[in-house]
Amino acid sequence: MSLNVSWIRGSNALTLLRERLAPKLVEHKQKLTRSSCAVFIPVCHREDKLSLLYTKRTETLNSHTGQISFPGGRCDDGETARETSIREMYEEIGLSPSQIWGNLSRPVVSLKMENVYACLGYIGHFEDLQIKPCPDEVSHVFTVPIEELVHTRAEKNYTNQRSQRQWEMLADRVQAESKEQIDRAETIRRISVIGDYCMPVFPSPIAADPDIWGLTAVMTDRVLYAAFKKHGYKKHDFTPGK
Repeated sequence: MSLNVSWIRGSNALTLLRERLAPKLVEHKQKLTRSSCAVFIPVCHREDKLSLLYTKRTETLNSHTGQISFPGGRCDDGETARETSIREMYEEIGLSPSQIWGNLSRPVVSLKMENVYACLGYIGHFEDLQIKPCPDEVSHVFTVPIEELVHTRAEKNYTNQRSQRQWEMLADRVQAESKEQIDRAETIRRISVIGDYCMPVFPSPIAADPDIWGLTAVMTDRVLYAAFKKHGYKKHDFTPGK
């Protein structure tokens, strides 16, 4: 998409980015359990370009093998989303944020029906960072300029593979968060008709790496929409074929 986002290249771009994101950020203070996960979305400067930092997971992990992700993982009992994301980033790549901006207001729900929270913050200039990837979890790290992400979003269609039990769990969550009184069976029927859906996808700058997709792409898209909505960035439409 062709948008005029030249302000992201200015000398005060970091301040402006934080100001634009602020209305969409909150502090999740509730203590979580191991049924939830949290990631940290690291903003950094690289060659004077504001960028997001990503990791590629190793091929030896039991889940999400070789995929692109933000640093993060499962919450320990009693942790907040912020505490989990900061701990996981340090364990995975040896970094702590210099600025913590807040959490995206809503968690993303994974296919396993787990809430995945995202904390956002600034980690400094990439060239000055002492990155220490955990060899058991992280193959390598890379950055993508935010301006490049704005212009390179694509869409890809997928087929929903949730089981009946997962639909039931999602229906229970929908009912718990809804102000309407809806019959549980009707809720399951309404949401389980979702077959195919469309997800945002961003190309990786490393040819041998997979695209940035899944929950990582959804979180990336939420950040971009919050920052560039006023400049014409459109919220991703999950309807297939769009």
